[in-house]
Amino acid sequence: MPTTVVIADDHPVVLQGLAGLISANPGFTVVATSTDGVEALDAIREKRPDIAVVDLNMPRMTGRQVIAAVMSESLATRIVLLTAAASDAELYDTIEAGAAAVIIKDVGIEVLLDCLKTVAAGGTWLPENVLGPAINRESQRRQEWRQLSAELTARELDIVRLALDGTTTKQISFDLDITVGTAKVHMSNIFRKLRISSRSELIKLASGQL
Repeated sequence: MPTTVVIADDHPVVLQGLAGLISANPGFTVVATSTDGVEALDAIREKRPDIAVVDLNMPRMTGRQVIAAVMSESLATRIVLLTAAASDAELYDTIEAGAAAVIIKDVGIEVLLDCLKTVAAGGTWLPENVLGPAINRESQRRQEWRQLSAELTARELDIVRLALDGTTTKQISFDLDITVGTAKVHMSNIFRKLRISSRSELIKLASGQL
């Protein structure tokens, strides 16, 4: 029996192209296509495909969220994450969520088919040369954040959350009902404890951690 596949991508041309290329191989049958994450998850629930090829960035539900839902519902479908580009954090979270494969959109069709065959046979497609450096960097960043942020007070963590959202110091003081001077003192203490010297460094270190 051919391997059944659901494909999800929010770009119709890419979606149609993938469906045509995969369907042209007699080893695969495309049973559904979708243009957003919610539709993709609904298709997986209904069709119970062997594999779902899911784009990372989609409306309503990201590829990582689809993977997390599939895993939490113990669905047997194995997820191949498709992406044009992804941050270290996105790759880390995707693999941690349970992706069986990560593949870059600019690969040739033969590479994609090899990936699907490997996943269908129970294997994974997580190339070390592509993912290894990103995972190592992200793992180190998260470990550094855990170690340094343990020194922050509850109020300082509140300020970090606001700063990560782009809130100005003046607005932080208003939101937390403190003076601007006090907010500046807190920010200075945060920088000292985290061993950084700017908001850009704070974003780099703490993004996605709160």
